[in-house]
Amino acid sequence: MSSFDFTRCPAFNLPNRLTLLRLLLAIVFFIFLSYRYYNVALGAFLFAWLTDWLDGYLARKKGLLTDFGRIADPFVDKIIVCGGFILLIQHGQDIIPPWMVVVIVAREFLVNSLRSYSESRGIEFGATIWGKAKMFVQSLTISLILLFFAYLNHLVVIKQGIIIMLWLTLIITLVSGIKYMVKAGPAILAK
Repeated sequence: MSSFDFTRCPAFNLPNRLTLLRLLLAIVFFIFLSYRYYNVALGAFLFAWLTDWLDGYLARKKGLLTDFGRIADPFVDKIIVCGGFILLIQHGQDIIPPWMVVVIVAREFLVNSLRSYSESRGIEFGATIWGKAKMFVQSLTISLILLFFAYLNHLVVIKQGIIIMLWLTLIITLVSGIKYMVKAGPAILAK
């Protein structure tokens, strides 16, 4: 009886393993954030952010793009970012308006629905520069909030910077959502 060798399966190439590692890091991040170990949560989040960049770089550079990676990578991104913002509400109610988090999460549901519908119609729905900018700004904002809670909560200027970054995050999140809606237009309007 032979056993299946995961290491030889294209779906489990290095970029996809990094994506799965990022999912585990998301769980670590959520646990430590929930118990207010902000410094460990920040480390886990930054490591996850690094693996996000690295898996994308390796997949493109080495030609290791797979259907699994195309689905799993944005899914894991949404888990860690949406989960991060949701959990951060309880820690920074005076900084993070819950309605902003609702808008960010709603945009992710909308774009995921548009992606699924477009691809079911045979229309490719890859990431755009706006989606990448959105992910970068969201990750930067979460990192800044974690840094504030871990080490800099005595600095009012950092708190003001977080508020500015949240507004910037919201604007880029909305703009990227609109861009994806326009991109999905042909699939939606097609019979």
